[in-house]
Amino acid sequence: MGMVMSLTACKKESKLNPIPTSLISDASAYDSPDRIATLVNGLYATFKGSGFFGTQYIYYSEARSGDFISTNLNPTRGGLTYQMTVDPGISDVSAVWTQGYQIINACNVFISSMEEKGIKVLTPQIANNYLAEARFLRGLSYYYLLQLYAEPFTKNNGQGKGLPLRLTPNKGLAEYNLARSSVAEVYKQIITDLDYAEANLPANYSSAALNTTRAHVNTVISAKTNVYLSMGDYANVIKEADKIVPATAPFVAPTGVKNALQTEVTAIFKAPYTTTESVFSMPFSNTDVPGTSLANAYLPDGANATGLGSAGTGDFYLFEGGIVSDPLWKTTDKRRALVFTTIAGGNKGRQWSTKYATGSPYTDYVPVIRYAEVLLNLAEALANVNGVDSRSLALLNAVRQRADQTTTLTASSQPELISKIIHERHIEFLGEGIRNADLMRLKLSVPAKTPLGSSPVPQINPENPNYLWPIPNTESLYNKDI
Repeated sequence: MGMVMSLTACKKESKLNPIPTSLISDASAYDSPDRIATLVNGLYATFKGSGFFGTQYIYYSEARSGDFISTNLNPTRGGLTYQMTVDPGISDVSAVWTQGYQIINACNVFISSMEEKGIKVLTPQIANNYLAEARFLRGLSYYYLLQLYAEPFTKNNGQGKGLPLRLTPNKGLAEYNLARSSVAEVYKQIITDLDYAEANLPANYSSAALNTTRAHVNTVISAKTNVYLSMGDYANVIKEADKIVPATAPFVAPTGVKNALQTEVTAIFKAPYTTTESVFSMPFSNTDVPGTSLANAYLPDGANATGLGSAGTGDFYLFEGGIVSDPLWKTTDKRRALVFTTIAGGNKGRQWSTKYATGSPYTDYVPVIRYAEVLLNLAEALANVNGVDSRSLALLNAVRQRADQTTTLTASSQPELISKIIHERHIEFLGEGIRNADLMRLKLSVPAKTPLGSSPVPQINPENPNYLWPIPNTESLYNKDI
C-alpha cells in the first residue's frame, strides 16, 4: 500500500502486498520514490508475518492466558505454550522472537539507508513520513516482545532484564553480540520512537483502508496509551488519550481520523474490516494470506462446526470455566454473537471464538489496536488517579452499553471500579492477544486451566520461571552477550 502524496490510488489500495524486496538490489533500492515506497510496504508485510501479528503473537498470548483450551496438546499448535512448559528450544519461543527482530532489523536498515540516501530522492515531508512509519513499527515490535520475554515494568520500575536494544542494522555475525538492556531502557526507546512517529506522520489518509492499515497520528497516540498503561504511568495514559478522546460522550476522536466505537460490535470483525474503531489492523486477502491463521486455529472442525458456515482445525476452544461462562456477561450481550456453540455430536455445547470467522484461505483482518482499547485504557488510568471517577465510569459504560444496553455499571470504591474495568477488558478483547499483557502488567498469576475431560494446567504465579518466556536458543547461539 502506498503513501499519500507520493503514489497512485491503485498503489494506495494494495493492502500491504509488496513486490518482494529481494528483487531490488541494495544499490538501487533507494533510487526512486516508488522503490522506497515498496520498501515501506515490506516493513508492514514483515510485521504481519505469521510469527508476529499475522497469527502467532496473538495465538500464543491467548494460549497462555486461561480462556482457551487446547484440543490436542500438539506442540506444533501451541500445546507447550498452553501448558506453560516452554523452554528455549521450542519453536513457539523462537518464532515470535525471530519475526519480531526481523521487523526491528528491517526498520533499522530502512532508517539507516534513508538517512544515507533515500532522503535525497524524496520531499522532506514524505521522507519524514516514511521514517516515522519505520520507527512506529520498530517501537511497536519492541513493545510486544516485552510482553512475553521480559519482566513487567510494574514489577520493579523497569529494572529487570529487557531485550537486546538494536537500533542499527545488523548485517553479519560479527555485529550480533549485544547484552540485554533493562526493561526501562527499552520502554524509553519505544516512547522515543513513538514520539518521533507522532510528530511526523499524517493526520489521516485518503481512504478508510489506509486509515486502518497504515500508521497515522491517532494510531501512534493509541499505541502510546498501551505503552504507558503497561508501565503503570497513568498520568501519561490520560495525557495521551485526552488528545483523541473527548471529555464527554459521544466519544469520537476530535482530530485526524474520527475514531469511534461502532454501534454494532460484530461489524468490526466483518468485511471490509475498516471501521473507525479499527485504529490499526493487519490486512489479508485471497492473494495475500497469512502463513498460518487465527481463524484456522479457533474455528471448530468437522461436526463441531455444523451450522457455522466455516471451519478450521479446532485447535483451541473456549474454556467452559473461563470468562465465557461468567454470569455478568449476559446472554443478551451482542458480543455473544462472536461465540459459536457446537450443536451436535460428542462435543455438543462446546464454545468457540468466531471473531476470526472467514474460512479457508482465512483472510480476516487482524486487529492490533481498537478505539475501545483506548477508552478502557483511559478509564483505568482515571480510576487509578482519581478513584471513583465519573468520566471513567462513562467510558466503561460506553463500551459495555454498545453491546449490552440493559446494564449500567457502577462502583462505590476505587478497587471495585478498577476491577470492573479489567473485567470489561477481559470480555471485550477475548481472543485478541491482550489478556496476557494485562496479566503481566497487573502482576497477576496465569490462571489454571481445568477443562472437563482433559488434563489440567496449574496456575503459574509471577515468581515461577515459566511465567516469562525464555530467550530462544536461536538467539543465544549467536549472541554471546545475551
